[in-house]
Amino acid sequence: MIKKVEKLVESLNSRYKEREDEISGALLALLSGEHVLFIGPPGTAKSMLAKDICHCLDQSKFYYYLLTRFTSPEEVFGPLSLESLKADEFRRRTEGYLPDSNIAFLDEIFKANSSILNSLLTILNEKKFHNGRKVMDVPLYSLYGASNELPEEDEGLQALYDRFLFRYYVSPISGDENFASILSSSDQGFDPPVHISMEDILSNRESARGMEVDDEVLATILALREDFRRADRYVSDRRWKKTVDVMRIAAASLGKERVDISMLPILQHLLWDVPDEKESVRRGIFESCVSHGVNLSNLRKEAEELFRLAVSSRNLVDADARFPRVVYCYDCNSSFTNLEILRKHNSAHPKHSYMDPFDDSRGRSKGFRKYGYEELINMLEKEHGWKLTEKTDSPQSRLYRKEVQDLRSRQQKALKGHDQERASLLNELKENIWLSQRDRKDLQLIFDHRIVILQEITVLLDDIEKVLD
Repeated sequence: MIKKVEKLVESLNSRYKEREDEISGALLALLSGEHVLFIGPPGTAKSMLAKDICHCLDQSKFYYYLLTRFTSPEEVFGPLSLESLKADEFRRRTEGYLPDSNIAFLDEIFKANSSILNSLLTILNEKKFHNGRKVMDVPLYSLYGASNELPEEDEGLQALYDRFLFRYYVSPISGDENFASILSSSDQGFDPPVHISMEDILSNRESARGMEVDDEVLATILALREDFRRADRYVSDRRWKKTVDVMRIAAASLGKERVDISMLPILQHLLWDVPDEKESVRRGIFESCVSHGVNLSNLRKEAEELFRLAVSSRNLVDADARFPRVVYCYDCNSSFTNLEILRKHNSAHPKHSYMDPFDDSRGRSKGFRKYGYEELINMLEKEHGWKLTEKTDSPQSRLYRKEVQDLRSRQQKALKGHDQERASLLNELKENIWLSQRDRKDLQLIFDHRIVILQEITVLLDDIEKVLD
């Protein structure tokens, strides 16, 4: 299977420019028995790609139709059978129509009327079609839908939208070189170098059935699910279950015996709801993938927020009382005679630094040091004995200390085995044909940047503990 898929991916990528994700997804959906939605402007080769995918199957039947609100069920599911009407039965002649196809492409799918959409839901869900009094099996492997826009929430199309597990936003060709290649290419039909048979698909599904999923993968999915909840992004339980099934199919096609962490990037095309979420969902999945299920960006944001809460929880002592000495701002040379004025200045200019009021060189000496606001407060209290804040062991402070421990535990989990994990995962990613070159490059960049983020989080957590001491 892997050799066949590699040849098909290579051949299709040479025919279509800037469509790596769509090609891999369309083939993986075919192997998984799932459906694909292409969103984007017309003229971006969506129907052409669906037809070419159909040619990759042995003895396959392809059905294509452009839907409008005036499209009748007869045009999609077949005309009424006159013979059945004579026998006082309602039955359609489905030969050559959607219920008889292996692969289908429905353009402007969300413009169909309710009578068509109701039957489509059954076909997409159960691969069944109610033909009169009989329920017939539909030999459909995958249905590719296309739309220039997403359905509105009040149109009642969310159920249909959710049935498309794979979702892609298809943009026009952006690179000049790729665009020139498209202009100069011939319009010859696609001749696949190999074909996938139904036996291949069934054999791969059998290999995937019951395949074990690594604990690390399950832990990362649980962490992603929690991140989605915090961001108020809804993903149905059915969709989460199907994502694991797709990873099993993908792993089986690569000859793997288990679903490992290298399969997780596939989820980037399965979990976003609107195109505006696409990149943030992708980033979150990639960061979790290389950090043992820990999203470092979210972890850093949580640490920053906890630092702000810890600082604000400190009780100021007589904020209007005059300082023993005047404090000066290093950046604007403003002077401060009490804590209230200093605090307001810091709120307005959080990046300004301050000078030690006992350093009479006013910053001219080589050994001079400037302080951030919190550093200054700590220095004045510890080195010069100024009583500026009261630190009490309040329930709130104890809660913050517990949260620091939790954040540090998650940070250590992300740091665990960094170098070994990096080499192992990057090697696995090279062999994963379901990922694009961009995916591999971005995952490596995240790995390389991860240590920097972890160091920033370490500094934040240390600062929080200093504030709470």
